[in-house]
Amino acid sequence: MPKNIISIQSQVASGYVGNNIAGFAIQLHGIDLTLLPTVFLSAHTGHPVIFGEAISPALLSDLVKGIGAINIPADAAYLISGFCNLPDNIDIIANAVIQYPHLKFVYDPVFGDFHCGGLYFEEEIATYSVNKLLPLAHILTPNHWELEFILKRPFSTLEDLKTALGETALLENKTIILTSANLADTPPDVMEVVLIQGERIARFHGPKIPLETTGTGDLFTAILTSQLTLQKSLDEAIRIAMDFINHTLAYMQAANEKELSAAALMKHLHLLK
Repeated sequence: MPKNIISIQSQVASGYVGNNIAGFAIQLHGIDLTLLPTVFLSAHTGHPVIFGEAISPALLSDLVKGIGAINIPADAAYLISGFCNLPDNIDIIANAVIQYPHLKFVYDPVFGDFHCGGLYFEEEIATYSVNKLLPLAHILTPNHWELEFILKRPFSTLEDLKTALGETALLENKTIILTSANLADTPPDVMEVVLIQGERIARFHGPKIPLETTGTGDLFTAILTSQLTLQKSLDEAIRIAMDFINHTLAYMQAANEKELSAAALMKHLHLLK
């Protein structure tokens, strides 16, 4: 069984987003991780004041070379990518995926959502990410807003979604896991995830906790990938990720916490087994 997951996404000095939450979640499964940062910030961008910057392409390229020099990718089956706001660093991620064809590439777009009003960075960079990384992806985990951006149109029903997917060549033969689906028939008190594999569409429901916090998408992708590494099916991995996040958010709500924490993440560790 693979011992490692490679994660290339944002990193923060304080908080649980990007590599911080992905690394924690992966380790909770007893899996080692290799973290390569695309940005290093003081905290997530939802805070009113943040400092930090994007990692230089030269440094990120050296880190990719460095893990290859000691054969770390040989012990991995999956590579995750997340937030990345520099085209040169997007190119480095793409080259890493190409360099290690045995790795299954999980592409989490992480470039926008509804509650922040759209894109996190320039539209040209998001489009570049889609055009460069999506063709290489085996699995993608967009939220509803991000999938609409990729499809270049809104959708509110499964029929709308099927039609749009059939007209988007980039998504042909891709496994799509739509997180936080917001369809016309999704009840307001339900969190929905939709799995699309070719002609198969499966809907997964869980209770929706009325709590806005940052990092749950990164957490979902990390748990999903960890469960797949442990040989679980996609359906099982989705259910486990949803269940863990639901219980974590319920705990945070009861404790009147607004941010993910180590205590909240450790509370329901047994659900990851």
